[in-house]
Amino acid sequence: MAVRGLAARPGCRHPRRARRRAGRGQRAAGGSARGRHPVSAARFVVLGPYILDVLGRPVEAIPPGQGSALLEQLAVTVAGTGGGTAVDLARLGGRVVGVGAVGDDSAGRFLRQQLGERGIDDTAIATVPGQPTSATILPIRPNGERPALHLPGATSHLTATPELVAAISTARYLHIGGPDALGRFATDVLPDLLGQAVEHGAVTTLDLLSTAGPGTLRDLAPLLPHVAHLLINDDQAKGLTGRADAADAALELAASTGVEQVVVTCGAAGGLLVTGQDLWAFPALSVDVVDTTGCGDAFSAGYLYGLSLGWDLHRCCGLGTCCAAQVATVLGSDGVTGFDAAMELLGEWERLVEQA
Repeated sequence: MAVRGLAARPGCRHPRRARRRAGRGQRAAGGSARGRHPVSAARFVVLGPYILDVLGRPVEAIPPGQGSALLEQLAVTVAGTGGGTAVDLARLGGRVVGVGAVGDDSAGRFLRQQLGERGIDDTAIATVPGQPTSATILPIRPNGERPALHLPGATSHLTATPELVAAISTARYLHIGGPDALGRFATDVLPDLLGQAVEHGAVTTLDLLSTAGPGTLRDLAPLLPHVAHLLINDDQAKGLTGRADAADAALELAASTGVEQVVVTCGAAGGLLVTGQDLWAFPALSVDVVDTTGCGDAFSAGYLYGLSLGWDLHRCCGLGTCCAAQVATVLGSDGVTGFDAAMELLGEWERLVEQA
């Protein structure tokens, strides 16, 4: 039983025991990738870190002492597994409510302004007195790698405000971005809120912010029974399970957590979708990489938006892959340009799947 559509790479090789669940090039009801699709009317609630990123490129090394270096590009963007996903969903056409925490500083006010300009409801984003807004300085290397200098700030001080509870209770699609960065809120408050959202019919997705370790899976245990889709990268999957191979890690996560759908993104090698014990490997698009910041958040946004349109999971992975490809070609996480542009790329991606 062979897996198709994944280029060989350490950590993402073709597992012999895996098989593909659906036929190649399968499309959901909704027509061709080159046709126009309706904009989702769903209400997306995105809970997680809302981070202000300051990025510069290219940076080959930090100058010693008080030395300086010249940049070709500088960008300031709303980012994080909450903020980046919310912005990309809004760019695709979603009605988005942000849930998180920022500081009572100029960075927090700027972040709110940026969310407002993109039509994102920030009513449930709390201002935490005395705390700075979470922020990251990212010196981007010429090859797109992104070391980070991070200020944790207000993110871990999130509390269950009435606005937060109201937002979650009305979610049709609820994305939990980076619970590993939300402090005690993630363990003491979020499990009950997430369970209530599921009881009210919310579709739930979850991803991580940090590089995961075995203890992370233990911390996530109260949340996972309420999660329908786990979206993580290959390093996180291997860190959670201790497996050296991403496919083995993905299958183990599906088996051990009870999450019905596990998606593991593998960068330029594409990704893996596990439903039960069925594993499908899907390709990435070939693009000229400028910066990989926010690619995982863009994948989450595209995948979630596809769910809201009633697409099958394979095509949701395709839209996520195309959104990630858009983001990789620009500086910063704000690279999704709209639904129609993503659909054009989806046509290219579906041809890759058909040829595999």
